[in-house]
Amino acid sequence: MTTSQTSIDLSDERLATYGRLVETQRRLHKLFDASLRERAGMSIVEYEALLRLGRADSGHLPINELGEAMGLTSGGATRLVDRLEARGHVVRTNCPSDRRVSWAELTPDGAAALAAATEIHLDDIEYHMSSKLDPDDLGALRQLLRVLDPSR
Repeated sequence: MTTSQTSIDLSDERLATYGRLVETQRRLHKLFDASLRERAGMSIVEYEALLRLGRADSGHLPINELGEAMGLTSGGATRLVDRLEARGHVVRTNCPSDRRVSWAELTPDGAAALAAATEIHLDDIEYHMSSKLDPDDLGALRQLLRVLDPSR
């Protein structure tokens, strides 16, 4: 069956709006990843992991929770922590109350790498995104993204 034989309207603005959102996110993600790889020596995914660890009140997170928050499989989270550990950005520690749980903990070198990469990332965000929007539009975008967040 072809689309002309159905009553589905493929020009529906909802499809177009969602498509623009996804395409914009993908393009920005690709730009930010390339910049961080070139200028900070880390991928956007590695940066996100360091950022999440840096934002954690305790400075560490269970590896499985870190992976879930980033949309990674448990194997993907383990490989990510392996890479960050090999660079000296994180260490694995054991949860004192549950020996089955391993934490990823930000090291001082990891905190320094996070700080350097954050300066680069903020420059990229300003250049590719914030500078293209006036302050009111940027505030509206933040609010719309909060409303659309499925975790709310």
